[in-house]
Amino acid sequence: MEQAQLVAGLRNRSEEAVAAFLERYRPLLFHCIGHFESEPVARDDLYQELVLYALERLDADRFDPSKGSLGTWLYRVAWCRCVDLRRKQSTQRAMQLSSMGDHVPDRPDPQPGPGEQVGDAEIGDLVRRALVCLEGEERSLLDLRYMQGQTLGEIAERLGISSEQAKYRLKRASTALRKVLLNEFSLEKMATAAGYLEKTRAS
Repeated sequence: MEQAQLVAGLRNRSEEAVAAFLERYRPLLFHCIGHFESEPVARDDLYQELVLYALERLDADRFDPSKGSLGTWLYRVAWCRCVDLRRKQSTQRAMQLSSMGDHVPDRPDPQPGPGEQVGDAEIGDLVRRALVCLEGEERSLLDLRYMQGQTLGEIAERLGISSEQAKYRLKRASTALRKVLLNEFSLEKMATAAGYLEKTRAS
């Protein structure tokens, strides 16, 4: 697939173009990620973040073929994004340490308090209401992953696609859910609900 054809296909979210893009530029992106992350799960998460970010930049017409190849542009975009994310993580970590002060407990309490239990129930209801607004495939993907706890391999086998495509579609579905929460509910609730999803996935 030629570069111009690939770019046009990516902007139209052609399955063939997306698959070609993921196969062609996966090594390049992981080469960039290797400078910032060494933990496998974190590397995979960052890879998904970079793919979606690059596609968003393409949609915004930020790629100019007259200034270089798609690969060169992609590496520069990926590098700058990794730097931005690392700075945000450092800032958040510093804020967390400052807020803790000298009052550090000997060990964390593993049991959620009454407020957390009520909050989780409210947030869960918020997420379920937002899921109704999604397309069928997006809703099914999120249900399989976060509610039923299926692995990416199981989801890929069930849908008859590759694990790479399953990762991409799941990330796209999560992004769609966040947009629904942002449009339909307040920004504060959206951020809290997004945290609930991450908490569910971790458990």
